[in-house]
Amino acid sequence: MSWGIIPGTRQRHPHDRRWTGILQQLLGDDIRVIEECLNGRTTVWNDPFRPGRNGKDLLLPILHSHAPIDLVIIFVGTNDLQAIYGVGAYESSLGAGVLVDIVQGCRAEPMLVAPQVLLLAPPRIGKLGGTMVEKFHGAEEKSSHFTRCYARIAEERGCSFIDAAEFIQPSDVDGVHLDELQHRQLAAALHHRVLAILDR
Repeated sequence: MSWGIIPGTRQRHPHDRRWTGILQQLLGDDIRVIEECLNGRTTVWNDPFRPGRNGKDLLLPILHSHAPIDLVIIFVGTNDLQAIYGVGAYESSLGAGVLVDIVQGCRAEPMLVAPQVLLLAPPRIGKLGGTMVEKFHGAEEKSSHFTRCYARIAEERGCSFIDAAEFIQPSDVDGVHLDELQHRQLAAALHHRVLAILDR
C-alpha cells in the first residue's frame, strides 16, 4: 500500500506525501523509515503478467539488505483480492502470516536478532471506479473480512496489529488507492504506535 498511486491516474504521490515519508517526518531524525514499495505487490501470489510481485520471494533479501532493522511494518494484501488470483481475505491473511513468519525467523547480520513486526489489516475496498471495476471485481465484499482475518494472524504470531480501516478508507475515485488525506491520517495513526513498540 505504500507505492502511492494517485487515485484515478498512473502517477505517484511524492515521497513526502506518502504515509511512509510523512511518518519519517513525524518520527524525526533519530529513527529511519525505509520504504520498500512495489506497485501491485501481493503477499504470496505470482502475477502472470507482471513478474516479481510476490512478496514472499522478495522479503528475505530485503531484510538482509537493510539490516539491522528494529521494526518491520507489513501493509500488504489489497492486491491479493484482484480477480486474477481468485482468493479472499482469509487466504490473503494466510499469506500475510507467511510474511510475518519470514520476518520473525530472520537472523540477519550484524545483530542476529529478528525485527519486531507490526501487521496492518488493509482497509475495506470501496465502490470501484475506472479500471479497478474489472481488476478487483468481487473484492468489495471480500475485503470486509480483512480485519477479522488479519487480527487472528497477529494474535497467533504474537505480533503488533493495527486495523487500518479504523483510520483510513480508499478514495472515492477508484475505491482502492489512498488520497493525500488518507496518507496523512495513516501516518498519524502509526506515529505513536511505532514509538511505543520501539520504546522511544
